[in-house]
Amino acid sequence: MKLLKKSLPVLFIILCLFASLEESHAQNANQIMVKVDSVENFTYNSSVRKAQFTSCRYEISGGKLKCNNSPRVVIVESVHKDYLVAPKKKNAKSLDMIILPIADKGTNMLVWKEADQDDNNFWLYLPALGKVKRIASTNDGGETGSVFGTEFSIEDVSTRKIKDYTYKILGEETLNNRPVWKVESVPTAQRASKTFYSKAISFVDKERFVILKDELYDRNGKLFKQLITKKVDKINGFWIVTQSAMINLTARRITNYDVLSADFDLQIDDEFLTQRAMTDFAYREKKMNEYRTSLKEVKK
Repeated sequence: MKLLKKSLPVLFIILCLFASLEESHAQNANQIMVKVDSVENFTYNSSVRKAQFTSCRYEISGGKLKCNNSPRVVIVESVHKDYLVAPKKKNAKSLDMIILPIADKGTNMLVWKEADQDDNNFWLYLPALGKVKRIASTNDGGETGSVFGTEFSIEDVSTRKIKDYTYKILGEETLNNRPVWKVESVPTAQRASKTFYSKAISFVDKERFVILKDELYDRNGKLFKQLITKKVDKINGFWIVTQSAMINLTARRITNYDVLSADFDLQIDDEFLTQRAMTDFAYREKKMNEYRTSLKEVKK
């Protein structure tokens, strides 16, 4: 009995240490993802990019993914601008415009992200219909629509807000010859009702705080998609993902994303990021001709 009484304080101390270590681990995971968010969203205040999406059904041959049909290629020009409303808090606007294939040219998507709103505002313009249509960024837990027919959904291209998830470090390993943290992100109860994903496991580059791989699990806990970072470049002093691939494991489809040219911290006209630029071709081309002059080709 005396031995049990003496051991209780020791057991209590051990339990407290484990609790403290677990709390510290959670804080570190949160800090890592805050840093990732900072690199992704707070290193520049505007950007103009030209990018290519190549999508196809795939098969695995010799341990590699290969297209088994003729790929669909879409080239998009994107203009983005941030509006800082407080330290580490911003609103953002962007306009993505298809320039190829010719049959889809003029299709564009406008996005407004409000720091104090849970959902982003999306509008789509289809030239064939000649009108702007508002689209949902969340779908009661169902997968949101595809972006320009790619394997990237609207949710995939929406910024994950730090407050909407809880984080845990699952371990450390090496990926593509780079040391990474393996961080699990689980949506809060409020976010869980709006997202298609039950969790994400991110492989975070320890030096650059860039996500090198994202494993996305559906609401049943099944691995549904993988986002693979293929190439990271330093442009104007910023680490930018210039090649990536979204793999849909259920549909067995893949979309490769390649940045062809880009520039950052440009002067972007506020009026350009409105519905006027979506529908007024002459105005849109005039402004884009100004922005295109600063684009720098990304080396492959």
